[in-house]
Amino acid sequence: MSRMLVTGGCGFLGSHFVRTWLQRYDEDSILNADALTYAGSLDNLEEAAKNKRHKRRKVDIADAAAMARVLTKDVDLIVHFAAETHVDRSLEDAGQFVRTNVLGTQTLLAGMLRLREKTGDAPALIVISTDEVYGPTPKGQYFGTGEALRPTSPYAASKAAADWMALSYARSFELDITIVRSVNVYGPRQYPEKLIPLFVTRALAGETMPLYGHGRQRRCWLYVDDFVQGLSHIIARPELRMQRPIWHLGSPVELPNMEIAQSICTACHADPSLITPVPDRPGHDQRYALDYSQTARVFGWQPQMSFAHGLAQTVGWIRDHLEWCEARTGWTPSFTR
Repeated sequence: MSRMLVTGGCGFLGSHFVRTWLQRYDEDSILNADALTYAGSLDNLEEAAKNKRHKRRKVDIADAAAMARVLTKDVDLIVHFAAETHVDRSLEDAGQFVRTNVLGTQTLLAGMLRLREKTGDAPALIVISTDEVYGPTPKGQYFGTGEALRPTSPYAASKAAADWMALSYARSFELDITIVRSVNVYGPRQYPEKLIPLFVTRALAGETMPLYGHGRQRRCWLYVDDFVQGLSHIIARPELRMQRPIWHLGSPVELPNMEIAQSICTACHADPSLITPVPDRPGHDQRYALDYSQTARVFGWQPQMSFAHGLAQTVGWIRDHLEWCEARTGWTPSFTR
């Protein structure tokens, strides 16, 4: 039996991972450390809340004393989801992103070192990162794990700094640390400030869907279950994971934002005239794309969900939880007001 510490396990990605891991590995236990900020919700863990192998603590990742209380000698592995993640919010308040993403990660790393000093051993660490650390991907290219980091938003810069901090600790102190960078993930339970849940919520309510600029910005899209399966493959095979410090979770589904919006209108039986162009956000990158062939080859992982089916699953969940979603869509970025 192993014990895992999951940071940010009440958020979108973290909660999906926690539920899946507990179902798959019935001897493992998880301590879920989450600050329960606006994007974290106990509703995301209804099933896990009844599982005796899942314990939850309200913890600020940047609070060293609080982290010391959850980072104990019986923790074998840390999966680090906790982060501020929305580009628009980072453009308005970059300081919170630096505190959570950079200082929070460094606080976790320092705690690992202190634990090793006390016990002689430190747990392995998986840091969940993003394709945005690389900056815009030129047409026809797919960035590999050796690509230089050129972040262009405060959010991406804070995640790049967190990655660099983690890799520096791995090198300087010989810690077992792995970075997992992913393309855009979507699916049920995602906080409705992100493109797909925001547009689905508004389409179902018959409200306008604010599309940035020309709508030709392209992203690769990965359904949340595929993301969790890929991450689980990487975690479960440490002898393979440790071959390199960085792994990618990508997707062959690459679509422009306008096509995403149009697909949502079709899936929600909404009038396409609801798609309303608004001024583009500052520094909006036109394309992200990751080469995930190494992950596929080494771990035998490939995304399974088609975008049409994944979108249908997402729309169905949001339709059944529309009141929950609408209660969380009051914030809009100042540069679109």
